[in-house]
Amino acid sequence: MPPRPEKRSLMSRLASLFQGRNCQSFLRNAHDFQMGDLHYVNAPNATHVSVINHSYDERSKLATLPKHPDMSSKSAEYLPDSRKPDVEKIFDWESNSTDLVLCVHGPAGIGKSTLAGHLSGEFRAAGRLAASIFLGVCLPTDSSGPETIVKMLAHEIGSIHPQAIPRIVGAMDQCHGTSLEMHLQKYIVESLSSLSYPNPLVIIIDGIDEWPDHLPFLKALAHLNGHSPIVKFIITSRMNPLASPLPGIDRISLHTYPLLPVSTKVIKAYFDKHLKTIPWVDGRMARPGDIDRLSELSGGLPVWAATVVSLLSSPFSNSPPHEILTDILASQYQLGDSDRLGELYRNALVRVFPSSNAQRHFRQYLGAILVLQESLSRSDFSSLAGIPPHLVPQIQSALSVLQIRAPPSGFEKMVHPATTLFHRSFLEYVQAATIEDPFAISVFNPHSTMGLNCLKELADLPHLSGPGLQQNFSLYSIQCYAIKYWPLHVSNGTPRLGEWAKTDHCMVLESMTADTQRLWAMSYSCLQSDRRASARLLSDIE
Repeated sequence: MPPRPEKRSLMSRLASLFQGRNCQSFLRNAHDFQMGDLHYVNAPNATHVSVINHSYDERSKLATLPKHPDMSSKSAEYLPDSRKPDVEKIFDWESNSTDLVLCVHGPAGIGKSTLAGHLSGEFRAAGRLAASIFLGVCLPTDSSGPETIVKMLAHEIGSIHPQAIPRIVGAMDQCHGTSLEMHLQKYIVESLSSLSYPNPLVIIIDGIDEWPDHLPFLKALAHLNGHSPIVKFIITSRMNPLASPLPGIDRISLHTYPLLPVSTKVIKAYFDKHLKTIPWVDGRMARPGDIDRLSELSGGLPVWAATVVSLLSSPFSNSPPHEILTDILASQYQLGDSDRLGELYRNALVRVFPSSNAQRHFRQYLGAILVLQESLSRSDFSSLAGIPPHLVPQIQSALSVLQIRAPPSGFEKMVHPATTLFHRSFLEYVQAATIEDPFAISVFNPHSTMGLNCLKELADLPHLSGPGLQQNFSLYSIQCYAIKYWPLHVSNGTPRLGEWAKTDHCMVLESMTADTQRLWAMSYSCLQSDRRASARLLSDIE
């Protein structure tokens, strides 16, 4: 077998090309400057080119940090100029305030995530964005603590500002086992300080209240109060943090900004645009008066308007669009503003899952993806959730009418955690519904089912002979999931105290051999330590 060629960075390969005969016209009269990994030193004809030797190693180390998921298929539509006054006021705060944090707060469905995405693009275009993360999308699991989020922010900083990579890599060596405050200082403040920008850079964190560990993170931000000339944070939350009893919140240099509903004019423009694309039957389309009433009923909530359009566009409904529109208008006028979004969700579910049997399958599926910790193939999900395989794609297709985000490109045939696909207001609706509601969901039973089936997967792990466990073996993806998450599912899906001993979960655990238990412990440790290697492999593939 011929020797494997040494892997070289893209910029290194470009350097070799530039040193050929044709490069003189490409960079003629170039003088001392740097472009990416290349450094051109006093080269009148650009023939003397040196490559920064440490760049590839440092980029490889950066790739081992937690990475934000691809958002290209998950961004909600920003309505042109719908938030122009808000954007102007936020930019004014960033330019003139000495506060460290701006919290944009408002109820579910008002458009906070859409605004955060728009602000991310605007600050990036202005050269003022340090990083942005969207916690409702990138944190479907309960295993991402504050240090993980700080490292994810650092990865974003390094990706946007490669000049900061050496400081970030240095932080990786210095921060192991240190405090959260030290992580913020090294990964964020010192990496951004190294850029020597004249103005502070902005970090945007969307959905901070959706993150279980947001309290210690916010508390630690007080450590950065004096660094607002270097970095500022814009966070979004449903709650006004100053109006809630969050411990230590008064120590943070923080300003709040209430996000109000968008104007009726903006919602009407949205309906005018999208209702033209509806496959109306026999020309029975929405009239101008219908659009005016829909705009009024929306209450200025973009998610309400988007859900209406999705319902009217659904190819799975038994009713034509004009009948669906008539029902929406009739039912919504009987409700107060606070009930309209929930009633709209119920209207949609009744249409998509009309029978009691279909509603039972809905509860089973949505309950399972509410507790699902990472994406699985349909067959693996079916095994763990106890849902017949043929029903999974059918339920996915039916529920697509309520999705606000598409699955990642190339992964449409997988099953994803609910928070990555659906708006939080919808997930809260089904979990807050009364027990008499056919769409009410409790996560206890899904956790119980997933936990028991995870334990059964553990019991089927390969048997290793001999006194030691230092043997090579392979794990299927379903086994990897079971190894990582059975404790979470079992702890949230079983009763406490004396009732535990009566559960099937307890019996399966007690029947496991000592070798199986040791194999689980070893496999769990390997899966955790392999995260960095996996991140490096994914980076190389990309």
